Amino acid sequence: MRFTPRQIVIRAQETAYQLLATLDHEALVARFLQTYAKEHNRAGVMQPPLYRDLMSSVRREALLVMVTHVDELLPRRLGLGAPAKTSGKRKARKGAGKRGARGSRGTANRPGPAAITGRELSAHAAALNLFREEFFLALGRALRWTQDEFGEFARDYDVYEAIAARAGTERSTGGARNYSTGPFVDRCGLLLDPSMLEQARRAAGRFQLQLHSATDAVLRKVLSTRREN
Repeated sequence: MRFTPRQIVIRAQETAYQLLATLDHEALVARFLQTYAKEHNRAGVMQPPLYRDLMSSVRREALLVMVTHVDELLPRRLGLGAPAKTSGKRKARKGAGKRGARGSRGTANRPGPAAITGRELSAHAAALNLFREEFFLALGRALRWTQDEFGEFARDYDVYEAIAARAGTERSTGGARNYSTGPFVDRCGLLLDPSMLEQARRAAGRFQLQLHSATDAVLRKVLSTRREN
């Protein structure tokens, strides 16, 4: 394993802060909305009475995309190889609700390569759970989540996570990932331009790819091993 528990905690917290900084300081959502309005001559998207609510709603969906993608990339970026999947979901959610952030993610069992022992798989699972717990704690602090806000985000996260896992299964059986469908494409399309839904969904699919690239860049930067801490 490349990282000590202390290093994992530091990197998990930094990942949360860097994701939010990328999303907000680089104005990813604002640029997406402005580009859509300009390219498709949909000036109504930018009307002041609606724009603030639209920005807030699309930002939340974008954050769900980024957080889900962190979880998808995390085992490889932590250098864990084949991760052990644990089932501490109910316990983690109960504890995180009190603390304002989410803990470990519940997942299905997946066998690792024969070369990895049971003890190593347990260590991998512990590292993943530690990262996820600290990541969600930091995200909750940064966003000042209440318990109810956390619970709502966690429920939506479960939807995104389940569909991401299904897409991963399809790829493992030879299917190609389809970015023209999914919760972000559907929900963002409805928020953005319900009267031109297919057009809005296609734009949302392209934006999702941009969010995935931004997330991967954050993880590659934060999880660089060329650091002392």
